[in-house]
Amino acid sequence: MEKRDYKEYKTVLFWKEEMDDILFFKYAPKLEMDIEIAKEIVKNRLEYTNNQPMYTVIDGSNLKSTTKEARDYMTSPNGGLKGILAGAFLANSVVTTVIINLYLTINKPPTPAKFFSNKQDALKWIAEIKEKNKNKSR
Repeated sequence: MEKRDYKEYKTVLFWKEEMDDILFFKYAPKLEMDIEIAKEIVKNRLEYTNNQPMYTVIDGSNLKSTTKEARDYMTSPNGGLKGILAGAFLANSVVTTVIINLYLTINKPPTPAKFFSNKQDALKWIAEIKEKNKNKSR
């Protein structure tokens, strides 16, 4: 898929592909996320999306570490989850897989979130979540 509306910030890259309501992002290489970086990423995302709610596919492969404070902020409805309808996480390294699974099991985000090892499964899951949300609003 072709990346559209590609925007690079200091700590994260954002783009869209086929669907305008799915935001893809990838962290900067060897990112060590603390609370300040977490807040910067959320600020950048909200700027990029013009505060529009989005489904997300997050490539966490570059995430080297994250502090508890940053994880807590990222699972806060007024922080990292602001404007997130659902989050599919991707990773290709053992370290990142452990970080993401810790985030999902310990922090238990109230927004639908799930880990995937490939993009196709992540997009299929998001399509299922979108369908459920569509049916709820009827």
